[in-house]
Amino acid sequence: MRTADVARTTKETKIDLHINLDDASESAIDTGVPFFTHVLEALSLHGGIGIRLTVLSDGNPHHVVEDAGIALGMALKSVITNMEGIKRFGSASIPMDDSLATIAVDAAGRSYLVFNTTIASGVDGIDASLVRHFIQSLASHAMLTIHVNAYGTDDHHTIEAIFKALGVALNDALQPREGVRSTKGVL
Repeated sequence: MRTADVARTTKETKIDLHINLDDASESAIDTGVPFFTHVLEALSLHGGIGIRLTVLSDGNPHHVVEDAGIALGMALKSVITNMEGIKRFGSASIPMDDSLATIAVDAAGRSYLVFNTTIASGVDGIDASLVRHFIQSLASHAMLTIHVNAYGTDDHHTIEAIFKALGVALNDALQPREGVRSTKGVL
């Protein structure tokens, strides 16, 4: 099983995280920020990634989102260590009513984020800057390139579609495959 555990404690948050890239059946997420918990549950379910996550915090959504992204990135990096034996590329386009999120992932050991959305005001304190910050933290610590393109008129739908697409794209990119997916022979 491809699993990892991360415990991360700062002056602002205390995070306990367990991920399982091959079994999402035991997911349980409590971030203390209800909408953020909701979209992480969507990422887990639609990505087929088991996430057991508990976040205790100072109540600031920024701290919760940032540190959860860092912890999830660290956990992914420890599971996929040298980026060998995985499919490498993954993508997904997920519609949700008025919204469409398209995400592409390259798990080649290079961190980069492109983030284009129409998110206006956000939902329950989770706005475009925090969604971007979560994905940037994840990409930086997992060493992933992630491109996000999403639009919609309802921010709830747009943000939720982003997290669903991110889960599906990660699942796609991290599927086991023989060898190294690079013309160079190494990543």
